[in-house]
Amino acid sequence: MSSINSIDMLLVDDLFERENQRGYVLDFSNRTFSQFFAGELKVDIDAPRFQVRGTSKMNRLRCYLQTVDAAAASQALRALWQYREAVRQRARREETVPNAERACLI
Repeated sequence: MSSINSIDMLLVDDLFERENQRGYVLDFSNRTFSQFFAGELKVDIDAPRFQVRGTSKMNRLRCYLQTVDAAAASQALRALWQYREAVRQRARREETVPNAERACLI
């Protein structure tokens, strides 16, 4: 089981939840979220075991991060971070979370 706790999960929310839209992760649709996890991590994020806390993308992400081992959780956070950064830089947006990368990749 990973060592991600409730305080860490607040940072996950800050970094990956779509602004003003609870339950969403970045700019993913349900289809692209599933494709991202399948392609980048070889994980079926739609599996029932990741829907224990609800079926929203953020609920599935939280469940995944809190139930897999630390290495898998870290790999997912790194992949999501890289995607987030690519989208942010492409849109030429400023970073809004202080020390975001360092905090995310602990």
